[in-house]
Amino acid sequence: MAESSQTHYLNAEFDLGLRARSQRLEQPRLIRQVSELSVQALLAAEPGDAVLVRTEVPDEFLEHLGTCGVTVPRLLVHPQIDPTLRLRPFGWSAEAIELNRRHDRPAEHPSLATVKRVNARSFLLELEADLDPQDPPGVVIESRAELEAFLTRAASASEWLIKAEHGNAGLGNRRVRQPQLTTADRGFVDEIFSEDDRLVVEPWRARERDWCVVFDVPFVASTLRVHETLYTRDGALIGALFEPGGPRTVDRSEELAGVAEGVASRLDREGYFGPACFDAFSWRDTKRVRFRALADLNCRLSMSNGAHHFWRRRNADRTLYYRFFNRRKLSLPTDLSQGLAALGRQRYAASRRHGILLLSPLHFAKLAVAFVAENRADVFALEREFRARFES
Repeated sequence: MAESSQTHYLNAEFDLGLRARSQRLEQPRLIRQVSELSVQALLAAEPGDAVLVRTEVPDEFLEHLGTCGVTVPRLLVHPQIDPTLRLRPFGWSAEAIELNRRHDRPAEHPSLATVKRVNARSFLLELEADLDPQDPPGVVIESRAELEAFLTRAASASEWLIKAEHGNAGLGNRRVRQPQLTTADRGFVDEIFSEDDRLVVEPWRARERDWCVVFDVPFVASTLRVHETLYTRDGALIGALFEPGGPRTVDRSEELAGVAEGVASRLDREGYFGPACFDAFSWRDTKRVRFRALADLNCRLSMSNGAHHFWRRRNADRTLYYRFFNRRKLSLPTDLSQGLAALGRQRYAASRRHGILLLSPLHFAKLAVAFVAENRADVFALEREFRARFES
């Protein structure tokens, strides 16, 4: 076993767990989602590594991954650990810090107080205002009454985005389509304030293109990567697109690299170190395309970390689109052998490095899929065919 061997742990509830009074983590639906997402850490493993999972993983699914070129590591069922390895969590939550203490060589990490501060949306507003003081993007709100008063002053045709102080991949976001809160909006806002002390409200932007910028703190240029991301119409993350050539081939990569270096410097001064990523997007303002370089900041690994690792190791000269589907909307069989048979000629094969690769057991609530082809046009053609055949 290599001295650098790690236990990969996708604790996907990390951001929600940073809330002051988090209750949502006890909801059965979220518990299932978090448990099943832990399996995605398999994609990041190297020989000698282990993966900490929170749900049963069928042997036939592991065999399927192996035939597709995924390194199949040793599985540890939470809260089991191998104390001889180094823990590499998605994010340094209180629970991950406690697991880390049980290892022979605990990994160094920032303090929990620092992690909470730099992952807060209010901190992001401070940081973004430093970058662009002429165009403040949002406002910190500390009660529902304050939010409703703010919205009454807004233009009648305006739309807004409410963001929880701590929330990941759109789980803490809500689009408000009119400057008055509906009953459902008020319920969402009340739930946020029952768990945390503030939220952020900002103008809704109809995004045209999105990017994710991944880097380390302290900043090391060689670890920087920029890739495109894709979202729903309401701003929920769908997936990530990886193409050959690295950041230099991605639009706005030089500008985003400069932002990353500045953000890393600020995080370093705050006492944070380790992985970080931020989201950027462009939108059209009447006839002009505008750009927001720092829309969300996450001081943790990116959600697509494992998929990027698999792409770089096996398919770096190809294009890979990694995305999630709501299982209830798919007619794909839940039996793996039947599901693979249903893909037919489009099933991914390691020898061809082309096709549709199933990356979740087919009974999971969220199905992770990779579409692999020579270029982005062929990748999106694969996705369209998959959706036409299996999405209801």
